[in-house]
Amino acid sequence: MDAPRQRLLYLQARTPSVMSSIIGLTLIEPVAGFAPEIHAESAPDWPYETVHDAVVDGWQIVQFPHLQAPFDDRELDVIGYEFILQKMEVIADE
Repeated sequence: MDAPRQRLLYLQARTPSVMSSIIGLTLIEPVAGFAPEIHAESAPDWPYETVHDAVVDGWQIVQFPHLQAPFDDRELDVIGYEFILQKMEVIADE
């Protein structure tokens, strides 16, 4: 019998609100050899439009973004406000 494993979802949002639109997404799967892909697109085809959508789908927020003064990210390597979410699920080994 397989035990649940922790899946991680990193979401970058436009503001620190859970209702804000997502501008970046990285999913980490708990399987050997998994290579994460970082997605930041202007017209994304993601399963969620907001952090709240992910919470409704069963993801749990484990870290809220660090509140900071507003900044212009054109000159920084920072994308939005990062939320880290987890979901415990049984993952079949392939």
